[in-house]
Amino acid sequence: MYTIQEAKKQLDMLIKKARVDMYKPIQIAEVLRRSRLEKDIDILDKETYRTQSRQWRDLVTDRLLNKVSTSSSKYQDDIWTKTAMPPEILSVLDQENKRTEGGVEHYIYLSFGERQSTISSVIEYINKTATDKFSLKYLLELFVTQPGIRRSIDKAYEIVAYSLFETIVVALDAEINISIPPAKQDILNEFSDLAKVLLGIEKGKNSWGFKAHIYRVGVTNAADRGLDMWANFGPAIQIKHLTLNPELAQNIVDQIESDHIVIVCRDADVAVIKMITTQISWGQRVRGIVCQSELINWYDLCLRGKYAQILSQPLINCLSDSFRKEFPHSIALTEFLAERNYPPLDTLNENWRIIG
Repeated sequence: MYTIQEAKKQLDMLIKKARVDMYKPIQIAEVLRRSRLEKDIDILDKETYRTQSRQWRDLVTDRLLNKVSTSSSKYQDDIWTKTAMPPEILSVLDQENKRTEGGVEHYIYLSFGERQSTISSVIEYINKTATDKFSLKYLLELFVTQPGIRRSIDKAYEIVAYSLFETIVVALDAEINISIPPAKQDILNEFSDLAKVLLGIEKGKNSWGFKAHIYRVGVTNAADRGLDMWANFGPAIQIKHLTLNPELAQNIVDQIESDHIVIVCRDADVAVIKMITTQISWGQRVRGIVCQSELINWYDLCLRGKYAQILSQPLINCLSDSFRKEFPHSIALTEFLAERNYPPLDTLNENWRIIG
């Protein structure tokens, strides 16, 4: 039998390891709430809540974050394993949560609020720092030094890279043109409807142009190795800040169906990736490798270089908007907690304190 202190220690470990979204801790909170109010699940039998709890969690995260988990079912189910939150430990939290009329749930959501506040300080730095004083190196260091957001550094890299790439592409006024040669007019006539859908080309209009842009695929998870960004002019972009090995690097390339891959990574991983891209089987698919020091240099050029007057504000605006969309923070949590009418934490045992 676990003690309350042991159960709380396990919960705190999961909260500290969680990303800013805190999907898994919120899922735990919603299971505890269901057990406390509805009394229609058996905490010691995870099959009574394993699948359903994803929906309970998603209802909350959709309201607080405007997004839900897109991870695989297997990854989401890892929360109930022995190394995370097994039923035996959850049952101790369940008893404490019922005794305190939702105190453990409240603790989890206040921890979530603190995590969101840390992100708010990052956004504030972006918005309030003069463009000629802004430091990308400092911004990235915040995600390393702040425990509450350290697990989200990959998202920071993704946003940083996206903001730079999109700003430069737009500033260049780049345009992509699609055309069908006259010799293929008969095939175009035969498949005009399909060509219109796929290529935007139809009878009497054998060519057209459109502006170049970079797009983020959307919310992904640490367990995913899929595409992070794509360009409407060819390249598929993968962001990796974790230490790479040959097997992982090859998985990155093999899982992306594109002939033009750009990899953004730490400086320390460049040599590993270059070594692997020499393999004849797929090395030619990698168009280029962008490392952290290059990102920092390009940011400096945008913010303080020859064309800073044109590039600096669009870059900062894109950076700020992207962080806000990825890490939304508003009065939603305050309203959410007010509706639930949780008891104040100071009525609980002094061991229950919000972690940093």
